Amino acid sequence: MRFASLVVSLLCSAAIADTVLVRDGKSDFTVVLSESASPSEAHAAQELRAFVRQVSGADLPQVIAGAKLPAHAIFIGDTEALRGQKARPNLSALGDEGFVIRTFGPHLVIAGGRLRGTMYGVYTFLEEQLGCRWYTSFVSRIPRTPTIVLKPLNASRRPDFEYRCVQFPDTWDADWAARNKINGPSSAADKARGGKIEYGRFAHTFAELVPEGAYFKDHPEYFSLIDGKRVGGAQLCLSNPDVVRIATATVMRWIKENPTAKIWSVSQNDNESYCHCPKCAAIAAEEGSQAGPVIRFVNAIADEVAKVRPDVLIDTLAYNYTQEPPKLTKPRPNVRVRLCVFDCVYHPYETCPANAPFMNRLRGWGKIMDGVYIWQYTTVFTDYLLPLPEIAKLSADIPMYKRTGVTGVFSLGSHTSGNGPAGSGGFMDGLKAYMLAKLLWDCHADSAAIVRDYLDGYFGKAGKPIGEYLYLLEQRVKPLTIHGWCATRSIDDVAPLMTPQIMARSEELFDQAERVADNRDVLARVKHARFSLEYVKIMRRVKSAGESGTLEERAATLAALKDFATRCSADGIAQWKEGEPLNATVDRLAAGLAKKG
Repeated sequence: MRFASLVVSLLCSAAIADTVLVRDGKSDFTVVLSESASPSEAHAAQELRAFVRQVSGADLPQVIAGAKLPAHAIFIGDTEALRGQKARPNLSALGDEGFVIRTFGPHLVIAGGRLRGTMYGVYTFLEEQLGCRWYTSFVSRIPRTPTIVLKPLNASRRPDFEYRCVQFPDTWDADWAARNKINGPSSAADKARGGKIEYGRFAHTFAELVPEGAYFKDHPEYFSLIDGKRVGGAQLCLSNPDVVRIATATVMRWIKENPTAKIWSVSQNDNESYCHCPKCAAIAAEEGSQAGPVIRFVNAIADEVAKVRPDVLIDTLAYNYTQEPPKLTKPRPNVRVRLCVFDCVYHPYETCPANAPFMNRLRGWGKIMDGVYIWQYTTVFTDYLLPLPEIAKLSADIPMYKRTGVTGVFSLGSHTSGNGPAGSGGFMDGLKAYMLAKLLWDCHADSAAIVRDYLDGYFGKAGKPIGEYLYLLEQRVKPLTIHGWCATRSIDDVAPLMTPQIMARSEELFDQAERVADNRDVLARVKHARFSLEYVKIMRRVKSAGESGTLEERAATLAALKDFATRCSADGIAQWKEGEPLNATVDRLAAGLAKKG
């Protein structure tokens, strides 16, 4: 019995022996790629070889899978040689994006879905085993070590959300998106990087489905009835069968013209002028929501699409007047509803009383469908640079989405703010984008560890005081007595957050961060992050001078405003406010300063 136990122990020890991938800059391993490798698998093999070379100096040869198996192989994807191995993983349940990382015998396998899964597996291996990080498109951490030893590996991963889109200027970069496993349409990911989930149309498409210019003159009944009149520039009359027919034909034409797109938006225009005709009103009353007419309309189109393209999804919005779910009609399986979030951006949705209506709506949609998407806002659109303490909020919200049945998240940040050598033009955009990418892949990831990792990697020694600054803001809003919104009304709205005491302590922390910055590049990132404090100060000064300042004070304030704008522009910041170029904002504020008090 003891002899048998000893044999088992020895066999187990051999099975779990460490794998020496590189020793002293040399490797015995060969990358093995299939003859039929997908574009992203071929790219993943290149990336693996390139980063192993950067880390250790070792050059890994690459072969196409053939009859002879290398003594030490790294299988990238489900190669012909791997299929002959008893330890071949079962890849059928991994979908397009799941993957397996496994050591067996003298070999390593990284394989998964051919679209993006194998590629994501390679990036996960580089992160977890080699310590590589890609914080932004221009700041990475690639460790250096001549020897790489792997502990036994047997990991299988799939994303927590099917659709993961984070929209800041820097996240459009194709490499950043691929390396951080973002698959939304706002990135520039090409076939080599696994592509992306492509929207044929993204939002507010009623105006395109039944164009007013083509139909309103002869068929005003196709459009909203408001106060007894058919109105242009509004919404559609969704109960009109001709509108359903025309809109369906339009979608079918779109799909034929762009067959690679997987999602087509059939969604309301960006106004609240919905149809009040008797039929539309009766449907809304029966459903208890204006979403009722919309979902019935969308379902009718989705049914026809499913007959010819069952792989295509039809997307619509739960936005403004359609946020409440209908009582009777359930969206079809090939329909995705994007619930838009306009509630408090300081606190987690489950704990903030101001967010209770949103939680009720989310749970309601979750009860009637399996494909709820979230359209959330992670900036202040009227003031991109305003301090926004939402790290704790986002850390709590993403797991909550998963628990409530959400399958996709679109996080819209300061997408028009600009992107310079020190980062995007909003408050801590890089950190938010990086953290969101990690949590949308694995909602149970340690968000505190992600934040610490980013601060240390991006800001170096300055990461500690900047972390204290972020913690200071988070603690200020923690009691749930201060609320923030994605669209403020004025600089006064941030007053409860940025008190004189908070401002003074924040200045001290940034002074410290500048003193300990590792080099010029890090110092530039610190100064860029400090723009948020300067923005609060200059906007408060502009407001005060415009209301009661002397001519001399107004002139001095205008000079300070222009100087700040010049420095922002030099750092790549193009807008302080969505939809308004920086020079137009300065001109508008300058006009206010020129008025007599």
